[in-house]
Amino acid sequence: MKTHGKTALRRRLRLVIWLIVALLIALVTAIFTYLFSAQTAISGKRNIKNLGDSVVISFDTSDIPHIKASSSADALFALGYLHATERSWQMEMNRRIGSGRLSEILGKDTVSIDRFIRTLGIKRAAEHQYDRYPAASKHLLQSYADGVNAGNASLGWALPIEYFLTGSKPGHWSPTDSVAWMLMMAYDLGGNWQKELQRLELAQFLTTKQVWEVVPPHNQDDILSNLDFSKMYRDLNIFNPTSGPAEEKSKKLPATELALFDLPGGKDGIGSNNWALAGKLTSSGKPLLANDPHLGLSAPAIWYFAHFDVPGMNVIGATLPGIPGVVLGRTDKFAWSFTNTGPDVQDLYIEQIDPKNPGMYRGPEGPLPFKVRQEIIDIKGSSPLSFIVKETRHGPVISDAYARAKRTINTEQYALALRWTALDIENQSVAGLLELNHASNMESFKQSLRKNYAPMQNVVMADVDGNIAYQAAGVAPKRTLHQGLYGVAPALGWDKQYDWTGYVPFDQLPASNNPEQGWLATANQKIVAANDPNPLTGDWDLPTRYDRIVDLIQSKNSHNFDSMKVMQADTLSLGATPLLSLFKSSTPTHPLGAQAREISKSFNGDMKADSAAALIFNAWADQLTRNLFSRLGYLFTENYGARHFRLSLIVQLQNPNSPWCDDPKTPAVETCMESSNHAFDKALAYLSKEYGNDPKTWSWGKAHTAISEHRPLTKVPFLGSLFNIQTPFAGDSFSVNVGRLQLLRSSNPYETFQAPSLRTIYDLADLEQSVFIFQTGQSGWIQSKLYRNMSPLWAKNEYLPLQMKPANITRELELKAK
Repeated sequence: MKTHGKTALRRRLRLVIWLIVALLIALVTAIFTYLFSAQTAISGKRNIKNLGDSVVISFDTSDIPHIKASSSADALFALGYLHATERSWQMEMNRRIGSGRLSEILGKDTVSIDRFIRTLGIKRAAEHQYDRYPAASKHLLQSYADGVNAGNASLGWALPIEYFLTGSKPGHWSPTDSVAWMLMMAYDLGGNWQKELQRLELAQFLTTKQVWEVVPPHNQDDILSNLDFSKMYRDLNIFNPTSGPAEEKSKKLPATELALFDLPGGKDGIGSNNWALAGKLTSSGKPLLANDPHLGLSAPAIWYFAHFDVPGMNVIGATLPGIPGVVLGRTDKFAWSFTNTGPDVQDLYIEQIDPKNPGMYRGPEGPLPFKVRQEIIDIKGSSPLSFIVKETRHGPVISDAYARAKRTINTEQYALALRWTALDIENQSVAGLLELNHASNMESFKQSLRKNYAPMQNVVMADVDGNIAYQAAGVAPKRTLHQGLYGVAPALGWDKQYDWTGYVPFDQLPASNNPEQGWLATANQKIVAANDPNPLTGDWDLPTRYDRIVDLIQSKNSHNFDSMKVMQADTLSLGATPLLSLFKSSTPTHPLGAQAREISKSFNGDMKADSAAALIFNAWADQLTRNLFSRLGYLFTENYGARHFRLSLIVQLQNPNSPWCDDPKTPAVETCMESSNHAFDKALAYLSKEYGNDPKTWSWGKAHTAISEHRPLTKVPFLGSLFNIQTPFAGDSFSVNVGRLQLLRSSNPYETFQAPSLRTIYDLADLEQSVFIFQTGQSGWIQSKLYRNMSPLWAKNEYLPLQMKPANITRELELKAK
C-alpha cells in the first residue's frame, strides 16, 4: 500500500510539473507571438480607405518620418496614422483626459480628475468651438482623425501592453478630441487662478501685507492691486469656518495627474527658454535660434517629430500626438520657437448664493439663475457617479468639484466660478496652427499668429534673410494698473467693476523686429508692450533664467552653433546666488558640518550633476524654507513643490531679524542666521541618512534624478520601473538647463518631473545643420529600442540631426489609397 501511495504521489507530481511546463511554454509562446505580431516599427505597403492619394513615409536615422504627400489632407491623415501606430496608448490617455473619462478604465482613483475636467467642460467647449471652425480647417481635422482611427485599426489584436493591463481598447478619435487636447495644453500652461486661490486661502489667516510677504512679486513695485482683499473677504464672511487640509490624494497616479487634482497647471516655473541672435552676433553672419520648452516629463514624451513634404507645406519639427500639425519647428526659409507668455487669462469670481433660492446667485442688477447640467462618470469597478455642474455668467463653478476651493469658502453662501479665455467659443487655435504650417515666409507666419487664441505664447523667429523677430500671440483681458484686483485674487462676482471689458488688441501685444541690440530672448519673465503700460499679469516668473541667458549672450562678441549648445546646458542658478553668502557663513553643529563647509566653500551656485556642494546647498535651502514658512501649516505643506517659495525666502532674508526667521515653537527669538544654522544641521542629518556619512561621495545627480513618468503605470510596483525613464540630471528650478525640484510633492524632494521636454537649435546659415533632442524616444511601444534611446543623449546635452534631406533612410512605409 505504501509503494502504491508513493507511486500515485509521483504521478501527481509529474502531472503538476508537466502542467507548469506546459503553462510556461504557452506563456513564452504567447509572449513571442505578441512580440512578433506587435507592429512597433511599421514598414511596407498598406491599403487605406479615406485617403485621397498615396503617401510615402521615409524614416531617417533619428526615426523622424518624412511624409511626402500630394495634399495637406493626406499628409495630416498620415500624421494621424503615425500618431496612432507609434503612440496609441498616449493618444488614448489624451482623449480620455480631455473628455473626463479616465475612470472608465482606471477606476475610482481618477474620479476627482474626471469630475474637475467635466466641470470645466473641456470637451463641450471643444465641440462648440469646432462648430465655428472654417470648412477647410474642419476638413483637415477630419483627415487627421480618420488617420488616427485607421492607424489604431491597423494594429490588430497586438495592441500596446497598456491596453491588456487595463482591459481596454482604443476609442474612436474625433476632430473635437484634437480641439479638446489643445484646450488641455492651454490649461497646463495657464495657472493664474491657482495663485488667486492660494492668496484667498492665505487671507483666511494673514493680513494682505503678510499675504504679499508669502507670495511676493519679484519686484516690489509690481504689486498691481492696492486693494486690501483680506479685509474685504473677512468683512463678507466668505471663509469656511471649519477649513482644514484637503482630502488625502491617491498615491497611485503620476505627478502629472496629481497636479490636475492638487493644483491644476499651477506650478511655478512652467515655461520655456528661447533666444535668437542676429547675424552681427554670430560667426556665420546669419541668425541662430534656440528653444527648450519646460513641460512635464512623461514616457513617452509629449513630442513626436515629423516632416511634411507637401505642395504648399514643407515643415519639420515637433508635433503633439492628438493635434494635427508641427507646433515647433522650421521650414526651409525660417524657424520659430515658443515660450509661455504666462498672461493672466483666468480669474476667479466669488458668487453669492441667494439665501432664499440656492438655484440663484447675486448679479449686478439682481438675482440670476445658475445654468445647470447633469454629468455622469462611469467608474470601473464601482457604480456611476452622477452630479450637477453649475455655471454663472462668468463660467463654471469649480468649488463643487475642487477640494481646495470647497474647503476654503463657505459653500452655503458662496461659490467660486472660473472665467477663462480658452473656453471662449471664438477660440480657434488649432485652425491657427494649421495656418502657421502653411506660411511661406516669416511675414506670412507672423500674420497667421493672429489666429492663436490660447495658450498665449512668446514666439521668437528667425529667417534665412537675416531677420529676427518676437511676437506675443494670443488673447488676454484688458486691465488697468492699480484698478480693482488686477486678477491677483478672487473678485466679487456681483460687482461690475471686476468684469472683463474686452481683450488687448493684437497690435498692442508685446512685439519686436530686428532690435538694435542684435538679440531677442524670453524665459517667462516680465514683458511689457511699448505701447501699453499695463502688464499682462501680476504673476511673472522669477527672471533667473532670462537674466542668465542675457549674461551668456553678452559674454561674447560672436557666437556659433557650439555656444548655443553650451547655453542650453548651463546650470548656474541665479536663484541660488543671492543665498550663497548666508549659506557659507552658517556654522552647523552636526558632526559632518566642518567637512560639508570645506566642500562648499568654493561653491558658486553651479548645479552640476557631480557636485556634492550643490546637493548640500539645496538640502540647506530646502530646510531653511521649511523653517520660515512651515508655520503656515497645511497652506505650506500642500503648496511647497508646486510653489518653490524661493523669492519669499530671498526677500525675508534681506532682513537679518525677519520675524519669519523666528521659530514660533521656542520662547527665544531666533535670527535668520540662527535659523540658517539649524537648517544646515537638519540638511546634514537628512543627507547622511539618505546618502551615507562621507560627504565626498555625495553628488547632486544622485538626488536630482529626472523621471519621465508613464501614465498611469508609474506608481505600480515593477511596472513603474519598467515603463518610467530615469536619469541623473544637473540644474535646478532656476537654471537655464532647468530641473524643477519636487520638494514636498515627493518622497525624494530633489527629484524632478519637469525639465527641458525638448531642445532645438536652428542655424539660419544652413538650416540642414539644425538639431533636436528630447528625453525619451519617438516610439511609445515599451518593447521598442526607440522607446528610450534619446534619454542618455538628452541627459548629456547631446543632439540628433533635424534634416529635411537626410542622407540615410532606415525604413519606408507607403499608404496606398484604396
